[in-house]
Amino acid sequence: MANALEPGPDVPPALAADQASANTDRLGGPPENAAAYRSTGAVIAQAAAQLEKGASTSTLAEAIRWEKSLLDAALTQIDAVERAAPAHGSADVSTIDPIRLQAYLRRRPGCEDVEITAFRLIVGGRSRQTALFSIAGGTDIPRDMVIQRGIPGQAAGDAFLSEAVQYQLLEKLAGAGMRVPRPVLVENDPSWLDAAFMLVEQVAGSPVQPDYWLPAESEQVVLGLAREMAVLHDQSVETVGVGLRQARERHDVEGWRTELEALAERWNSRAHWPSITMSAVISWLRENVDCMDDRRAIVHNDMVFHNILAQDDQITAVLDWEQCAIGHPGEDLGYCYPVVIAVTDWSKFMDAYRAAGGADIPQRQIDFFALRAGLRLMNLVVGGGRDSFEGGLSDDILVASAGAHFTQRLMHRIAFVLDSILARQS
Repeated sequence: MANALEPGPDVPPALAADQASANTDRLGGPPENAAAYRSTGAVIAQAAAQLEKGASTSTLAEAIRWEKSLLDAALTQIDAVERAAPAHGSADVSTIDPIRLQAYLRRRPGCEDVEITAFRLIVGGRSRQTALFSIAGGTDIPRDMVIQRGIPGQAAGDAFLSEAVQYQLLEKLAGAGMRVPRPVLVENDPSWLDAAFMLVEQVAGSPVQPDYWLPAESEQVVLGLAREMAVLHDQSVETVGVGLRQARERHDVEGWRTELEALAERWNSRAHWPSITMSAVISWLRENVDCMDDRRAIVHNDMVFHNILAQDDQITAVLDWEQCAIGHPGEDLGYCYPVVIAVTDWSKFMDAYRAAGGADIPQRQIDFFALRAGLRLMNLVVGGGRDSFEGGLSDDILVASAGAHFTQRLMHRIAFVLDSILARQS
């Protein structure tokens, strides 16, 4: 990130500014990288090293706030580029063949005359492909549906649910009164469309936010999220959660500590640059891991507003269940924390969550999960995105964006959450 931060604010007076040049980009890079690190990068590296050696976050609070101010400035520049008017092109629908899909549907009893009248691929999926389509003809089948298909020839990985498990889960959640798309059918035989796929009924409404990073504009929708999350977390792990993976082997304090050290080691081994923010996050998590408990629930793992449909300020569906697992309810709560507090008071959100049947989760645990979510997601994006592109395993522009764009915004979000937590504790 330091590459984008020169020239920046003066270094904090508590940190020495006359450090030797430190090119912290372990891959080398163009000559201007080293120049960028002569002041900013050296000071960041020094403060990060102090945190890694055991210095408390309160001792380096000024440095933590300073790096956040640099991230604020960098994101302002990124926004100016990203939100410029884009060039529009048409999506290639050949990735899911509507003719083959139509032939598949016509084999169903009562659907011999089905005709697909509209078909539109939804661009953006990394582990699944999604399209909206409409039909004419047929009986006992919705007119407007969504197809979700695995990417042919690509294993989705253990972190993602199969279409068959998602289908069963959606049936149970719909029966429990949660607002989810109604599943129509699932096909595990890849010969039809080159991979397993699932069809669900289209739901009225539009994405609350098409951009992952934007909060909702309506407080009513935000409080509706609390209700949906509470209903999910109240479901039986033993019955509704059948087929879901366990998020970790152990759920006691030692299990959480083991997971934290694994996340920290992964970050330190993959980072191209030191970061005051990330070192402070790891330090805070280590200091507070004793607050954790063995509480389990079904968790969505990506329950924020780009995955939620709404109409007239009412949530109509929660989407994208492929990362669902058995974990701690605080995982979903901490994950949505930064986008919720951008709209309403966290206490108001938790009041709505408890009123709908959610458990009383202590604030210290929410803080833990909010920071853990950032560290975990950073590792996923760096490992599955940036490293895949830099290592030549993928030339996909979405994968490339993980390092060039997503990690920058994620670092800023983590700094925002950390600043919120430290401000409350001061």
